[in-house]
Amino acid sequence: MNVQSWTGFDDPRFGYGSMTHGFRGALPKTVTLDPKGSVNVHMSVPNVYKGWFVGQHRVLFSMWETDVLPADFCNWLGQYDQVLVPCDHNAELFGRVCGDVRVVPLGVDRKVWFPRERPGGEVFRFAAGGSLWQRKGLDIVVEACNRLKLRNAELHIKAAPHARDTPTKPLGKNIFLHRQWMTLDQQVEWFNEADCYVAVSRGEGFGLMPLQAIALGVPNIVSLTTGQTQFAGLATYQISCAKSEADTVGMWDEPDLGEVMDTMLDAYRNRERNNVVARKQAAYTSNWTWSKAVKQLLQAVPTGTLLDDPEWVTPNVEVDIRVKRRVNADIGKHNYRMVPLRTVGSLKPSFLPVRLVGLTVKPASAFTLVG
Repeated sequence: MNVQSWTGFDDPRFGYGSMTHGFRGALPKTVTLDPKGSVNVHMSVPNVYKGWFVGQHRVLFSMWETDVLPADFCNWLGQYDQVLVPCDHNAELFGRVCGDVRVVPLGVDRKVWFPRERPGGEVFRFAAGGSLWQRKGLDIVVEACNRLKLRNAELHIKAAPHARDTPTKPLGKNIFLHRQWMTLDQQVEWFNEADCYVAVSRGEGFGLMPLQAIALGVPNIVSLTTGQTQFAGLATYQISCAKSEADTVGMWDEPDLGEVMDTMLDAYRNRERNNVVARKQAAYTSNWTWSKAVKQLLQAVPTGTLLDDPEWVTPNVEVDIRVKRRVNADIGKHNYRMVPLRTVGSLKPSFLPVRLVGLTVKPASAFTLVG
C-alpha cells in the first residue's frame, strides 16, 4: 500500500483546485491518502505551505507563467525536497532554484470531456475564458473580434465572479461576458456551444480550458506559450508569440494580434471543415488523462508509508519587513510592534527589521518589504 498526503487548495472552481480535484479523482485503489503519509505533496503556490510532519518527504506541485519566478516563491522553495511542475517551461524555470524538478502534465476526465452533438446555428460563436484578463489574453480576443466585425458572429467570455481585472465597461457589439459560477454540466454545455474556442494566453502553467475544448472536439485556437505548448499539436490553429513585459515579474509571451485575426477569420469561414478536424483530434487527448497524470505523479515521488506518532513542524521561512509607519500586528500567538527608524545625519533612511517565521508578505507595491 502506498500512503500519500496530498494537500493544497481543492475547490474545483479555481485553477489549483481543479488540478487537485483531478488528481484525487483518478487515485488508484493501491494508494491511500492520509495526513500522516510519509510523502506530502502540496498542490498550490509555495508560499502558502502550512507545515508538515517530521520525516515527511516534502513535495511541491506548482507552476508559474512568466520567465522569472517571484521573490516570494524563491524564498519558500528551500522548504521542499522535490518540485513537480506541469510543463517543460516550468521545469527550466524552477530548475534554476531547485535541484530535483520533475514534469508531471495535467489531464482531462474523458468520461466528461468527449465529443458530442453540437447545436450549430446561423450565428458563429467564438468562446474564450479565464479569471485573469491580461494573462489569458482576453483583451487580445476582444480587440480582434471588434476589428474583424464579422457578420453573424458572437464572442462569449467565461470569467470567474472573483476576477478583479475584468473590464466593467461594454466590450463591444456582440461580445458577452459570463461571470456566474457554472456546474460541471453547465461548463460542458457552454464549451460545446462554441464553434471555436480561442485560448491566446500570454502564459500558462498548463492550460486546462483549451485542453478541455480539444477533448470535446470543439475547433480551437491556441497560442504557443509555456504550458500550452505541451498539447498544442492537437490544436486546430496555433498562434506564434513574441515577448512582452508581464504585469507581475519578468516577460511573458505576446500573441500576434494580426495572426489571431487571420486565424479567427479562417475559422469563421471554414466551420464545417474544422468540426471534422477537431473531432478527429479529440481522440488523441487519450494521452492527456488524469489517470495517466496520477501514474506519472506516483512514479515521480517515493512510495509512502504511514508515520507513527509524527511531530508537526511549521515552515522555517524568515522574512525581513521594513515599515514606513508604525504597525501593531497580531500574527499567530505573537504581537509585533514595528516602528520605522528616522534618517540620521547624511545616512539614508533605515528601517527596523522584524523577523517573522512562516509569514507570507504582501507585494512591495503595498508596503516596503524585503524578504
